[in-house]
Amino acid sequence: MLHLLLLGLPALLGAPVAVVDASPLKATEMAVCRDIVDRGCDSEGRTFGPDVDSVAFLTKVEGATGEAFVFHVWSFEGKEVKRARLPIRTSRYRTWSLKRVKDQPGRWKVEVLDPIGRSLGIVDFTVQPRTID
Repeated sequence: MLHLLLLGLPALLGAPVAVVDASPLKATEMAVCRDIVDRGCDSEGRTFGPDVDSVAFLTKVEGATGEAFVFHVWSFEGKEVKRARLPIRTSRYRTWSLKRVKDQPGRWKVEVLDPIGRSLGIVDFTVQPRTID
């Protein structure tokens, strides 16, 4: 039995190994907030009250050379509801997208993807339901 295992060892050692390249782009800052003011987040949070109309997702991306872009993929309760393609114009660049969430309480997620779909990061947040008095 041992010699059968050893006979298969060279094939395993010589077998090609799939290597996943890391993205040259890095999301060095990510935040969900009520608004963008002076290229920064205003009222950042992970839980928003039922009165929120829309939220913004701010991302600082580093590592771009030449023309580049990222996607912001917005999901609600596990289903993609918006995909925004955003240009990255310099090697260190802040960009953001907005999503209307009014009257859509529940679990939300925003993911940053590089141009070929590699994840650069995810932020989860919740919109609280209205309370009935």
